[in-house]
Amino acid sequence: MQKFNELQLAKELIRFPTIKTEDKGIMKFLSKKLSAIGFNCRIIKSKGTGLKPALNLYARLGRKKPHVSYLGHTDVVANLENWSVPPFKGKIKNGEIISRGIADMKGSIACWISATNNFIKNKKFNGSISIIIAADEETTGLGTPAVIKYLKRRREKIDFAIVGEPSSNKSIGDEIRIGRRGSMNGIITVNGKSGHAAFFGSYINPCTTLAKIISKLKNSPLDSGTKFMPPSNLEFTKMNVDNLSENVVPQSASAKFNVRFNTKHKSSTLKKKLNKMISSIAKKERCKVKIDYRVSGEAFYTQPNKDIYMVKKVIKKITGNSAKLNCRGGTSDSRFLGNIPRLELGLRNHTIHQIDERASVSDLKKLTKVYYNILENYFK
Repeated sequence: MQKFNELQLAKELIRFPTIKTEDKGIMKFLSKKLSAIGFNCRIIKSKGTGLKPALNLYARLGRKKPHVSYLGHTDVVANLENWSVPPFKGKIKNGEIISRGIADMKGSIACWISATNNFIKNKKFNGSISIIIAADEETTGLGTPAVIKYLKRRREKIDFAIVGEPSSNKSIGDEIRIGRRGSMNGIITVNGKSGHAAFFGSYINPCTTLAKIISKLKNSPLDSGTKFMPPSNLEFTKMNVDNLSENVVPQSASAKFNVRFNTKHKSSTLKKKLNKMISSIAKKERCKVKIDYRVSGEAFYTQPNKDIYMVKKVIKKITGNSAKLNCRGGTSDSRFLGNIPRLELGLRNHTIHQIDERASVSDLKKLTKVYYNILENYFK
């Protein structure tokens, strides 16, 4: 059976400059590696950021239950200027590998594949292991849904999922994500009646109406939070008035906002709540209002169960950390897994998306050991 070393595999994956949804041959490379150790692999296409489709990978070993799956992504953010080393060479300095995507999250992919290879080589198990690798977590977010759609057509059910996002903070396994808040963007466009500022009463000022709407939304708490999630919050991120004259009241004014919401809301109920507040003010001010929404993802939360507590015990045994369960961070591809029980566990997140992104060689080794022990305990 083919041998894997997490550090060597991580360095090989890093050399593919997979910015946005560019494949550069990485899915073919992974398919070849996984096929060599017994996985059945399938490339699944989804819409990319350019003319070419994005290529995503689904690999499975075994057909029986229980079925544990790993979810990762190969795409990386850009931000490639002013690095101290070439960002795709895998340079090691002071015990750390410095490369774009090592922490987020090619290092985790390498650790999981290495752990899986060691596990199936040393242990007989009754069940299935699968790997889902998306090409667009940082951009379009269409890869994982395409794979999940494929699994539904085939009636394949995942019983437990581990998402390799960089959840660790100061050391491996000190934090585990068991949920994420939802994210929704909105644009409010208020239309009034333009006119000369000197002729009061001849115009309807959309700026005044928009200011009142902003004040209302900012001063109306959405909820008080949950045990694992902070209160939902709405933040205005941009305002625009297309007006070049100081003495003319404009025809329209708009504002963009983002809402991060916990599991007390769904995007549909949140839209109704916001629409009601916005429309009531616009009506009083005799303005017309248009509200456009784009939902990035719903809030989700996995109730701690025996598998999550098992992972906590493994982390304690390997690292000495008492892993904290939380729902911090932005959105991730976890949001596409529906009702599948899952957690996020990966490398440290202290340098992700930054210049000179890095991960220590010892952390790669430690995470591989954690993943191996998770598989060993899951299939006991």
